[in-house]
Amino acid sequence: MFGNKGKGKTVEQKAAKGELHPFLRGNFTPVVEEYISHICEIEGRVPAELLGGQYIRNGGNPIYPPEKGRHYHWFDGDGMLHGVLFPKDPSSPPTYTNRHLATPMLSLALILLRSPVPSIALLISPLSSLHRLAKALTEAVFLLIRARMGVLSVANTAVVWWGQGMGSEAAEELRAEVAAEKLEAEKAGGSRPNLRRRLTNKGMGYKRDHRLLATCESGPPLEVRVPELETVRWDRLEDTQGENLNTKRGKMGWMSRLGLSADWMTAHPRVDPVDGSLLFYSTPMFGSPHFLYSVIDRKGNHLVWKAGVDVGRAKMMHDFAATRTHTIVMNLPLTMSPANFFEFPPVPMIHFDRTLPSEFIVFPRLLGSSATPQRPARFIDPEPSMIFHSASSWDEPDSTGKIIAVNMLGCRFRSAKLVYTAGAVEVPKAETMFGDDTVMLHYHRFLLPPDYTTSPDPDTKGTITHSFPLSPIPIEFPSTHPDLDMQAGQFVYACTMREGTFDERLGGAAKVDALVKVDVRELTRRGRERGEGKSRDPVDPRSAPQIMRDWKEGRGGAIEIFPLPEGWFAQEPRFVPRQNPTSEDDGYLLTYVYDERNLSPEGEPAMGPGTGSELWVIDAKRMHEGMDAVACRVKLPQRVPYGYVSRTESQL
Repeated sequence: MFGNKGKGKTVEQKAAKGELHPFLRGNFTPVVEEYISHICEIEGRVPAELLGGQYIRNGGNPIYPPEKGRHYHWFDGDGMLHGVLFPKDPSSPPTYTNRHLATPMLSLALILLRSPVPSIALLISPLSSLHRLAKALTEAVFLLIRARMGVLSVANTAVVWWGQGMGSEAAEELRAEVAAEKLEAEKAGGSRPNLRRRLTNKGMGYKRDHRLLATCESGPPLEVRVPELETVRWDRLEDTQGENLNTKRGKMGWMSRLGLSADWMTAHPRVDPVDGSLLFYSTPMFGSPHFLYSVIDRKGNHLVWKAGVDVGRAKMMHDFAATRTHTIVMNLPLTMSPANFFEFPPVPMIHFDRTLPSEFIVFPRLLGSSATPQRPARFIDPEPSMIFHSASSWDEPDSTGKIIAVNMLGCRFRSAKLVYTAGAVEVPKAETMFGDDTVMLHYHRFLLPPDYTTSPDPDTKGTITHSFPLSPIPIEFPSTHPDLDMQAGQFVYACTMREGTFDERLGGAAKVDALVKVDVRELTRRGRERGEGKSRDPVDPRSAPQIMRDWKEGRGGAIEIFPLPEGWFAQEPRFVPRQNPTSEDDGYLLTYVYDERNLSPEGEPAMGPGTGSELWVIDAKRMHEGMDAVACRVKLPQRVPYGYVSRTESQL
């Protein structure tokens, strides 16, 4: 969604001209064909760190896109996974697999030859007439019914690995168990072959007892079998009470789907890289409270289950943040409630309410436990804002080890233009007053109240001591070193662009023509040295062209950019560390890329050999070198449409 500014057309204007929605043209066009273990041509050498692993990305990809002029939003879609498997044998070529996610909604779409649910674009469209209001009310009623039936549930946004084998503690536990069993077997005179077989099976048991979950905030997690990418079932994350997770797997009948709406979860759950805990929340639109928080350990035991947190009105929340000890809720002004229809004047079901502040709610990870009985601390920024993705968060202890503050980096907008532009919907005047709205990597420091550790009730108010952007360049779809999630890592990797801003793009869809690496440790340090308070001035004021020029001339800096060749565009990057790294950024970025020179003048994608997407593996320490930093290119048999969130599992 990065692009140059420009005036566009509403969906009604497009309908009158018979134009196709901008997010259904070019490489946004959905693909239909499924490939299973298709052998791929490769240019370069696959790094050893990728062997035995799989890179997977999720995306909307509606099986029946709407006709020209009909409502559509980039966040719509049935869901499709695209994966590249790197065999353990370095002499074997990578293989490509893509599959639709087999949900009840997909089944209904195949029967009806259209999507059975309304587009998000319809839910944000201005209520400019009585007819539109009546139509929106009707859609809201049917939305409630479909949600209760479990038909609405989708998993088209992200993917996450979770289970018993996750986290560094699991690896330590496995090593200890293997060592103990080896010692016991040798004392008992066990034969070497049998001993080796038993220990191998134990290790494989840990690996098999975790799963890939496809996620979206309008559905429970959907388990997917790897590397085949076959849909297994909705995973409602029932308490295992110590039972092996594998035994909980099975098929879900239609009657079991009736309660699925009660188990919806965020599109961006968090997995602790140390203890393997799964943190997530749900935002019930039709029930109260409108925020339910849960924590499950890596063995499936519920540590916190659907604990309510007061967020006021129902909100459209896409992401949150977490440190090793605390959770941060971004309670921002994007409301999502049928009650909006009864405001005066009425507003759409999804509405950015500028009368509301930006609230950040911080509480202990094990909310409500005897060990951490504190109520949430609330931090208020009077200025409305939108943060779709948090990038990094970490604890800040004092000299005694007591946590005195939590820190967060997020991709911050000043308006809600993105919500409208992604649906080619007319942007409300209130959202156009800011001009260009560049999404910037923004730092917040939340100082915990002095009595926070001793006062369990009521909620306490905290102070945002620092708030500032790190750079003026647009930064979205962030990721970090996977072993440093929830901790104070040094680097954030993300999508950016060489020119323009994340702006009002009603006439076309935006694209990513560069990737960026930001030394957030250096820039947050420099920003905090400027003093406390809120600032709109970026710590590093350079533009993308200036940054690239500085690296070319040997001056470098805290921000490094990988520019794609002319006509090529990328998607969210994912970092894989090198074996025995010498620094935090010693590793590779993986991203799907597409050459838009394969599009016709009308924006139609070409078909045939050599016109598909590629998976690029980029040396993260040499990003400024451009194509010289590309370690290998995996050439795919078809396009991978521009999509959302990716994930890499190093060992299947």
